[in-house]
Amino acid sequence: MSLGFGAEERQEWRRGWPLALSCLSGMTVASIALYVIGSLTGPIEQEFGWSRAQIMLGLTVSTLVGALLGPFVGMLLDRWGPRRIALPGVVVALLLFSTLSFATDSYPLWIALWLLISLGGPLVAPTVWTLATASSFEKSRGLAIAFAMCGSAVSALILPSLSTWLMGLYGWRLAVPMFCGMIGVVLLPIIWWGFHSKADAVRGGSSRPQEEAAKAVTGVSSVRDAVRSPQFIKLALAAFLFSVFVLGMVSNMVPVMSSLGFGRAEAAAIAGALGIGSLTGRIATGYLIDRFNSNVIAGSLVLLPVISCVLLLNVDGSALIATAAVLIFGLALGAEVDVVAFLAAEKFGTARFGTIFSLINSGWTLATAVGPLLISLSYDLTRNYELAIQIAIPAFVVVSLLLFTIGKPLPFDEPAVA
Repeated sequence: MSLGFGAEERQEWRRGWPLALSCLSGMTVASIALYVIGSLTGPIEQEFGWSRAQIMLGLTVSTLVGALLGPFVGMLLDRWGPRRIALPGVVVALLLFSTLSFATDSYPLWIALWLLISLGGPLVAPTVWTLATASSFEKSRGLAIAFAMCGSAVSALILPSLSTWLMGLYGWRLAVPMFCGMIGVVLLPIIWWGFHSKADAVRGGSSRPQEEAAKAVTGVSSVRDAVRSPQFIKLALAAFLFSVFVLGMVSNMVPVMSSLGFGRAEAAAIAGALGIGSLTGRIATGYLIDRFNSNVIAGSLVLLPVISCVLLLNVDGSALIATAAVLIFGLALGAEVDVVAFLAAEKFGTARFGTIFSLINSGWTLATAVGPLLISLSYDLTRNYELAIQIAIPAFVVVSLLLFTIGKPLPFDEPAVA
């Protein structure tokens, strides 16, 4: 297949770039908690005297509750379409995150506020944006999903600096609603304008012709058949295992570098290579998965962290080797969401994508909460990260085998209109 863009791909992007941009904006909103909590930790620790583990527990609780709520939101997506969920969801998510400004030295109140925030998270979760993208792009689906997921990279680049700057000027209590308001003013109009997908047209949530949209929104109509299939079991298990070890290592990358003998500043600088690798891996994966066998691309990409693990076990004080290991981890991290979302759309279609992908995403979210804790526990037990790195290697091989052998798409029911 040609490595260039064909006429059909160019046509998809001419028609669909506003949707892709709006999905990128939506993912930026979805990533707020993850990339702002670090900026909040210092001021809250200083004011209330809580440990950093206590502060971070709020995010963990919110993540776990969001994982439980995800499948219910997925069913609503399949019934109403992503636009009817996303537009109010962005407003609700921003308003609920702003409630952190009401925190006091009451720790139960801190946890209660994060429980409240968890109600908004699933409304702007990756499932919302990938359903819209997957239903509207076919020839360039992988690249479109990758572009949309770059919203998390935008959050990583902008939100820590923006929130820290505002906190320095106005204090953290005023800064939280201020940056939420700024994000809403900038991004909500983009989402309102561009977020029209074929999934919405089929479900009556858009003014676009339903007949044209129905051609794209086909797939497995029975969620029960999908989740019982070997394809679903392999994909969900692969996503869970991969996330446990990759996100566990990534979230602990600075202490991992410190344990290898690098100073704190140097360790942070080396860990910064994750962002470069993630953005590069995301776009490259989207481009490749559109053009070659998706099982082969997916199974190959998840082996990249094996190289990182081998390098980390043989750093010997070399900052160059350590940076290479982190960069490769970043490439794999960037590929993760794109690969899983693409395979879910390819194997099960988009008719019930919201429910099916949200079930996968729930396990994924659980891995996000569990992985960092397990990696940290291995350090507490052994006083280094070698055991965790050694265990990760066979885990990545298992993930690769699961994706290589995931199989063909299930038979689609046509037309599959909600």
